[in-house]
Amino acid sequence: MASLPLRFDGRTAIVTGAGQGLGRAYALLLAERGAQVVVNDIAAEAADEVVDEINAIRGIAVVDHHSVATPQGGAALAEQAQGAFGAVHIVINNAGVNRAAEFVDLTPELFDEMIAIHLKGPCHVLWPLWPAMVEQDYGRVVNVASGAVWGLRGQAAYAACKAGVMGLTRTLAREGRYRGVQVNCVLPWAVTDRSPDRSGEEFGPIIEAHVRPEDVAPAVVWLAHEDCPANGEFFTVDGPRMARLAWIASQGHTDLDPTPETYRDHWDEVVDLTNYTVPTSTNNHMRHTVMPHFNSQARNK
Repeated sequence: MASLPLRFDGRTAIVTGAGQGLGRAYALLLAERGAQVVVNDIAAEAADEVVDEINAIRGIAVVDHHSVATPQGGAALAEQAQGAFGAVHIVINNAGVNRAAEFVDLTPELFDEMIAIHLKGPCHVLWPLWPAMVEQDYGRVVNVASGAVWGLRGQAAYAACKAGVMGLTRTLAREGRYRGVQVNCVLPWAVTDRSPDRSGEEFGPIIEAHVRPEDVAPAVVWLAHEDCPANGEFFTVDGPRMARLAWIASQGHTDLDPTPETYRDHWDEVVDLTNYTVPTSTNNHMRHTVMPHFNSQARNK
């Protein structure tokens, strides 16, 4: 027996940066599945076109042109959404801009611009909405990070901001979990109009055919659904491939009277990931990873 399709009837979703690329794909799929969508993008013409596309498939959408890089923009976006549809149930924090620069060329002004939209932007959007989500005992937030966090030359500012988004996700998930608000994070990869030409590469044809925004959107929309059990998790979404990511910790080496030589002489233990753990929170890391080693050392002294 086939399972029922996932629907969003009666749900309102905000998608920031929804005028093109991945954001557009998220907005269109949510609308196809019955959600009322607020299409946010400072690129006014592009955002208007997405709303027209949604109307063409008999979906429901309104446009918003405010910048999420300021608290005022986030508040105005929330007001627009609530004024149009009432309660907001879903937020996809997708808006972003990439200003590539080697660290030696990275100016404070450029770094501040990146922080304002990538790291502060999700906060600007959520600050006016979070109390209502908690009050209604329901909310789904999908924050968008990037594979640049693994290390990508020329992306120091971008990677730093996106790593911050991952930390923000974990903490918001802890704070919202008892009130029906779930927060997860995706690291998407897709070929868009701004992507480099890969036609001459070995895997170029496969990437062009299968790593598209439309292939990423189903994973993000699943995370935004009420049936999704994930909370405080990270997922890489490489086109049609979705996989869980995790911060892990090795068993390490414990010495209650350490010296620098301690770690030099036990370096293999420090870096050995054979029996790693996956901390789910700061307290979980202390309780299940750190303290047992301390207690074992203390008993053996």
